Amino acid sequence: MPVVRHHGRIAEVLEQLGLLDDDRVPAFETWLLRKLEGITPGIRHDTEDWIRALHNGGPRTRPRGPNTVWHYLNAARPALLDWSNRYGHLREVTREDLLAVAGSLHGNKRRHTLCVLRSLFRHCKKKGVIFRNPTARIPVGPNQYHAILPLHDNDIVAATNAATTPAARLTVALAAIHAARTTDIGRLLMDDIDLGNRRLTIAGRTRPMDNLTHRALIDWLDERRARWPNTANPHLLINRVTAVRTCPVGRVWITKTFWGLEVTLDRLHTDRKLEEMLTHGPDPLHLTAVFGVSPGTAIRYATAARQLLDTPIERHDQRS
Repeated sequence: MPVVRHHGRIAEVLEQLGLLDDDRVPAFETWLLRKLEGITPGIRHDTEDWIRALHNGGPRTRPRGPNTVWHYLNAARPALLDWSNRYGHLREVTREDLLAVAGSLHGNKRRHTLCVLRSLFRHCKKKGVIFRNPTARIPVGPNQYHAILPLHDNDIVAATNAATTPAARLTVALAAIHAARTTDIGRLLMDDIDLGNRRLTIAGRTRPMDNLTHRALIDWLDERRARWPNTANPHLLINRVTAVRTCPVGRVWITKTFWGLEVTLDRLHTDRKLEEMLTHGPDPLHLTAVFGVSPGTAIRYATAARQLLDTPIERHDQRS
């Protein structure tokens, strides 16, 4: 049992010593093989070359994240399967085929699919395997964002009640008070915490620490010290798996407490930014200064706050 539990760590040590002969098939390869099933060989070859270029990067491009590659191929796959019934190569796909794909979709799904197919055909054009890019001059349209509305008080209470462990209570405080994203919470380092001066640094921005966050941090640090006193992991949040490593905890571990609830950590951080706009006025510059969001995001929140402030009855109905 101990060997099974620590096989990952043992493999790391053996690899550093040059003694590891890892003959396992990477998960990416099995996933790609499965996703390309049913696509005709000519189209499949160019699609696989495109996906590998996204995954591995190139001389002038950085590798895309696994989630991005996964979403790209999933978005393109329905069209590729449909074209495989009529064509043997991507060079046979016409502008009308792309317009048909666009006409069958709506909203952000249409925009995302067209952006993905544009990426595919640009790659093929760059490689010289197609004569012209059928996605040229087909507008993808603007992003259609969902309306930003404040959370119900009952939902916030449910999320607070679900946070029964020190780690979960800390994540709630970071999301609901400091508008921290789940990714940023997982990447927090011990060096980002300054208990003495009551300050913490989230995503490179230093913020004052309130009493609730201060108490949650102390509770978590006490548990962290008691359970893993000798860990070398520099991250603030750790678990039994990452305590013997130096990597951050996964997103699933951070969010699993809130599965099945209407409120997630991402919604808590969204609600916190909207609350800032409602309290201090719909000023995008203020939101950027406080939380470091991009100008476009700040404008979205300011617009949502302005609409809520202009319709007080509707805002009351959302909170009730």
